[in-house]
Amino acid sequence: MAYLPRYAIIWDGAIFHVTWQCHNKSWLLKYSWAKQLYYDLLLKYKDQYKVCFFSYHFMDNHIHLSGKILGTKEEFSSLFKIVNSRFAKEINKQLKRKGQVVMDRFKSPCIQSDTALLAVMTYQDLNSYRAKKVNHPKEYRWSSYHFYAYGKKDPLLTPAPSYLAMGNTDLERQQAYRKLVKEILEKEGFQKKDYSEKCYIGDPDWVLKRSRELKIIMQAKRQAYLLRQRRQLYAASP
Repeated sequence: MAYLPRYAIIWDGAIFHVTWQCHNKSWLLKYSWAKQLYYDLLLKYKDQYKVCFFSYHFMDNHIHLSGKILGTKEEFSSLFKIVNSRFAKEINKQLKRKGQVVMDRFKSPCIQSDTALLAVMTYQDLNSYRAKKVNHPKEYRWSSYHFYAYGKKDPLLTPAPSYLAMGNTDLERQQAYRKLVKEILEKEGFQKKDYSEKCYIGDPDWVLKRSRELKIIMQAKRQAYLLRQRRQLYAASP
């Protein structure tokens, strides 16, 4: 996804898919304590900045999160600013290093619907499988799979609406979720998708409409910038 102003991509109340990589794709998240640190920071600040999380998957050099902005997009950005900053400070302290920890800024594509959200969540669950770290998502600790597939308590998470619609009881939903992940695993295997590379995730027509609107916004921003530059040049002319 190109470096675009977040205000032009995200909006108040949006459902999001957040990803970021460690600087230079280094393995700064390979330690269990590092993953736990990031988890604890999200848990500490999510309510203060009015963000809820539906799912997560922490790999050794990058993270995936999905959730919803309950407040404003400014609060959403502030959440990750403080969490990533404090995470970086502690990582550098523990590893006795200096420099950048999180590579550039985080990506935050918007998700159109509950159906698209469920697709993102299940895709996240198979990250460690696609990386050939485990033979099945149930073998990986640092994901929300156990919350949805087996009902394990997880204070970071709010049950996704798409998950609650999968059955009338907890057991029905857990069985349905395990079945869905199994079907995706058997059908798609190691296939990757570009959920982290686009600005929008959802129905192709919706994505196209949003992308066109974004292009118009960026063109207008570019034209306004060029106009300011011309005015400054004229003002500076003798």
